[in-house]
Amino acid sequence: MTAPRLVLVGGGEHARVVAEAARAAAAPFELLGFVDPEPCDETSARLGLQRLGDDRALAACGDALAVLGVGAMGAADVREGVVERVGSHVRGWATVVHGHAWVSPTADVGPGAVVMAGAVIQTGARVGEHCVINSGAVVEHDVVVEDFAQVAPGATIGGGAHVGRGAFVGLGAAVRDHVRIGARAVVAMGAVVVGDVAAGTRVMGVPAARTGTD
Repeated sequence: MTAPRLVLVGGGEHARVVAEAARAAAAPFELLGFVDPEPCDETSARLGLQRLGDDRALAACGDALAVLGVGAMGAADVREGVVERVGSHVRGWATVVHGHAWVSPTADVGPGAVVMAGAVIQTGARVGEHCVINSGAVVEHDVVVEDFAQVAPGATIGGGAHVGRGAFVGLGAAVRDHVRIGARAVVAMGAVVVGDVAAGTRVMGVPAARTGTD
């Protein structure tokens, strides 16, 4: 069976992790290269990936799928803007799951989402489009992670919790079961969230408390 062809949109640090997840998937992708307005020489040298050009090069990639290689705290608007800008130039968005991640057969992971090495997504969980479930993160049973949200390495989302669109849960943070994290909220590294977090709010500490809004 022919491996699906894949192009990375973005060529920076996060893109390198996505690229290796795609290569390590249970059914590996054929990586054609990446598009980025910058040269991203480190990515080309380390991974042997060709820079195909800027976004305009996507139109020449034929039947290849695409996946975002852009990810950072507060990057939801950037990621959504990229999808809106280039979506009409790609055949579709790939779902990339590292071969050393575990996704329950009763969970759902949307197109464009990336699940990194060591991540666990449990029964009944729903992960939306263009989400990032990063290395070693745990998304427990019946959790909802809405489109464009990111769960950073080592973070844990308790059962039945809800992470809103474009929210960011930081490194090693813990979110109590059945808590709601609002759209575009930011949970700081190491925070322990024991109550709902309003949309656009930043929280940090143990227990997590509000520090401001975007």
